[in-house]
Amino acid sequence: MDSDSRAEPRSDPGVIHDAREFLGLFWQKFAEDDAFFLAAGIAWGLLFALVPLLALGIGLTGFVLSARYEDPTQAVIALFAGAMPETGAAASLADILHNLVTEVMANRAGLTLVGALVFVWLATRLSGSLRSALFRVFETGVRRGIVHGKLFDMLVVVAGVLLVTLNLGVTVVFAAAMDFGVDFFGWGGEAVTIVDRLLGGLIAFASIWTLFLLAYRYLPARRTPWRTTLVAATFAALVHELLKLAFSTYVTEMANYASTLGNLATIAILLLWIYYGALVFIVGGEVAHVYSMLRARRAAVSEAVGNATSNAVGKTT
Repeated sequence: MDSDSRAEPRSDPGVIHDAREFLGLFWQKFAEDDAFFLAAGIAWGLLFALVPLLALGIGLTGFVLSARYEDPTQAVIALFAGAMPETGAAASLADILHNLVTEVMANRAGLTLVGALVFVWLATRLSGSLRSALFRVFETGVRRGIVHGKLFDMLVVVAGVLLVTLNLGVTVVFAAAMDFGVDFFGWGGEAVTIVDRLLGGLIAFASIWTLFLLAYRYLPARRTPWRTTLVAATFAALVHELLKLAFSTYVTEMANYASTLGNLATIAILLLWIYYGALVFIVGGEVAHVYSMLRARRAAVSEAVGNATSNAVGKTT
């Protein structure tokens, strides 16, 4: 067979080499950082801080958006439940959290400044877990001191509650725009349902992407470069949405936790989802860090080759 008629290779060996190098470095760093342990720490931090965060979010939302939400409990709970897979357990969990937080907030007039500070203090457990994990993932080499770190965590909690309120405010604006569009264009029926679902999905993705972006960028003691932050946030947000879809399909179509675990099914699904969501957060940081490492390594090699070439040309001339 003539050499010119040979079939061209279907893939670029350079691409295969780059992919193998990336996966090798990623797996090595994933193991060295003990990513499963880091994810467990974040999951525990979230469980510990969940009720205080919800209570703070409800309190602030009721104060800022009182004209829209007479009782913001349902709206804040729905915002959290929207980040979970669409399963019956998610609805059950929303009811459980609603009852629990309603009990906590029953005497809202008694939620004094001291009480709010206690909630903020308890909620800092999550921020501390995230900071510790990102210290290892991004290899910053710099830590905040104990007092500085705790004060920073309290600031993060306050900022997070403000973001929840802002998110609900944006949702209100989009809902009003949607109602205006329906009335103005005369939409109805299935078209409104489709647009409403697309809008809800877009807001959910934008919210989780923004949350990841801010966490990756600002939680480490040394600021993460923007390129690394964008790669981490985009990867983690996409995987989060894919995992949510896959988890919903598995729980509703394949697994039958209710028959096996009974009333504990809701708690089991919550624990699984929080843990694997935390693992996605870790993997997003690992992927972005390895990407930045390879990019910096190749830039250094290119610079070395360029210097060597320049020196060789200089000697010949």
